[in-house]
Amino acid sequence: MAKPIAFGIVMDAEDDDMQTRPPPFQAPPPASRPAPPARQPAGMAARLCAFLLDALLMLALSAPLMWLAYREPIARLDDVRPLSMAINWLLPGLICILFWCWQGATPGKLLAGIRVIDMRTGARPGLWQSLLRWLGYFVSALPLGLGLLWAAIDPDKRAWHDRLAGTQVVRRRPRNNDEPGYFAAHWRGEQSLVQSFWLNNMLLSVPLAFALTGLMTWISMKGEALQAGSIAMLIGWPLMLIVDVWCIVGAWRAAAAYRRIGGSALWANLARLCLALGALQTLASALIGFAPQSGEFLQMARGIDPIGQAVLKLSDDGRTLRLEGPIGMGDATRLQRLLTTAPQPVRLVELASPGGRVHEAERMVALVRKVGADTRAVGGCESACTLVFLAGTQRQLMPGAQLGFHRASSGTYNPVFDEVANQHLAGTYRDMGLPESFISRTLRTPAHSMWYPASEELASHALIAALPQTLDVTLPDGDSVSTIDFKEALRGNPAWYRLEMRYPGLLTTAAARMQQARAAGGGEAAQQGAALEVLAGHMPELLLGGPPELRHRYLLVLKAQLQAAQTGGGGLCQALLAGQLNQRRHLPVELQARETAWLIAAADAPAMRRLPAPPSALELEVVRRDLSVPVPGLLQGVWAPASAQAPRPCEQVIRALNEVAALPAAQRELAQRLMFQRLEAPRLQS
Repeated sequence: MAKPIAFGIVMDAEDDDMQTRPPPFQAPPPASRPAPPARQPAGMAARLCAFLLDALLMLALSAPLMWLAYREPIARLDDVRPLSMAINWLLPGLICILFWCWQGATPGKLLAGIRVIDMRTGARPGLWQSLLRWLGYFVSALPLGLGLLWAAIDPDKRAWHDRLAGTQVVRRRPRNNDEPGYFAAHWRGEQSLVQSFWLNNMLLSVPLAFALTGLMTWISMKGEALQAGSIAMLIGWPLMLIVDVWCIVGAWRAAAAYRRIGGSALWANLARLCLALGALQTLASALIGFAPQSGEFLQMARGIDPIGQAVLKLSDDGRTLRLEGPIGMGDATRLQRLLTTAPQPVRLVELASPGGRVHEAERMVALVRKVGADTRAVGGCESACTLVFLAGTQRQLMPGAQLGFHRASSGTYNPVFDEVANQHLAGTYRDMGLPESFISRTLRTPAHSMWYPASEELASHALIAALPQTLDVTLPDGDSVSTIDFKEALRGNPAWYRLEMRYPGLLTTAAARMQQARAAGGGEAAQQGAALEVLAGHMPELLLGGPPELRHRYLLVLKAQLQAAQTGGGGLCQALLAGQLNQRRHLPVELQARETAWLIAAADAPAMRRLPAPPSALELEVVRRDLSVPVPGLLQGVWAPASAQAPRPCEQVIRALNEVAALPAAQRELAQRLMFQRLEAPRLQS
């Protein structure tokens, strides 16, 4: 039966059933199935980003371990100590091999969106393949990194170690032609806030900033590998600024996008606050920390130390080495060369230095200890110089010299790195035997200041030897004693040392006289007296060529000596007035010490251009009227053994000294000068 259809169309019932019946299922042809995505080799930018991330993570892991093992956060390339080899070579290798086998990528590659695959199968590399790839890194790096850069020109973007291991670095997710890359997506704020803030910002820029700050601390504190470290600073800081701008801008835009899709205002604003504070900290570090030192970094990158270098000078006899000036780059090597080429072992190192590079000073410590030399501070010895001083077998602090201590400065404004630097300094001083009280005081002294402990405090802790208080010296032992031995003995006495500074050559002459006395069979008194005879020739200038207050001080000492000699009897007082110099050793030690202290002060006093003129008749009349004892030339024989004039009795001399002391200032000064002055003034010795 037919059914009527609109528009005059007639359809049978059977045709209607056929129209409503669904067609049978047919599988799509094989050609219509989606093809597996093609491999996209990773570019050099992504691989470099992954490498930097891995390097920072490895540094963050190795630095604490190195500090625990050796109190050094960074190892040298030639460091072959067992724990250092395990931390810096074995541990990174194990981590890389483990991650390649487990994830097909190291942490840095995971963050950069790339992975390592087997070139043949596309699967993760196996254990032996990963081990071969790790060893291949050294093959790629050895010829100036040529094997690493090969990936930039290779058709498959494979470096030498990839070809050696049969691997390839590819993108984890293939990218469409119109899809922005990883860096562009972050810059535009198209990534999630979590990824942009925590991964791209915190995990990249913060470790990089800490690494550069740590490097600045290392350069400032140790001064090791200055040239390489400075090159790293000059490259790292601009790189960090670029990375920080990329990180902060991208994360800031991601926070704005997070708010547009209804995200929490609290988290978005907290992220922006952290980004702003980080930007301010980076800007402050760049302007206050890096920029002012950039000129110094440029100099050090060229192999020039901006603080200068020490002057190292070996004495004529080769026994004494003098170090003067700042301890700079390469000074330890120069010192080693001098010690090696010296004609005989160096016995003494004299120091006058404001400090300098701690690493160089520590190397000098090892050199000084190796030769077993004594140390003597002859000027200011501050900061790193104190390490070299403490290395001496016997340590001596000459008059006018000082040891200066202060806390270390990391060269940054990071209190954490400052604390690390000072803990290292404390450990170094502790190894040198510095008492804990000194270490505590040092760490309390600001880096821009200096603490100078008194000589008595240093001697009480056995840090320095007690200085001789008199003109006597320790005579050298042995049968084959030379003039050089006597000269070294005299140089160890502070008074003779300062007199040599005033009169160059004095010690050489005195040492020759002492050797002659020894050769003639003279005993200790004769040898010590021979040195005093040389000094006697310079006493008129010291007494008459200095300021009046120096003469006044000497007369107080001489009066006390004469009174003590008079009390002791035995003609000692007359012997002193007659210029018998070897008799001075019989005076009480404290009076000899007072005279020695006066000699040091007189040697350091500015010298007059000429000696006073002979006394005029008027001057002689002035002193004759007010004194009962004639004073012109009264004491000229005290330091003149060959004087033909017989000395006055001791009682008269003491009475004259008392009368002179009671005169008004102008007349007193005149009378005190006339006591040592001949009627014909001696010429000033050259």
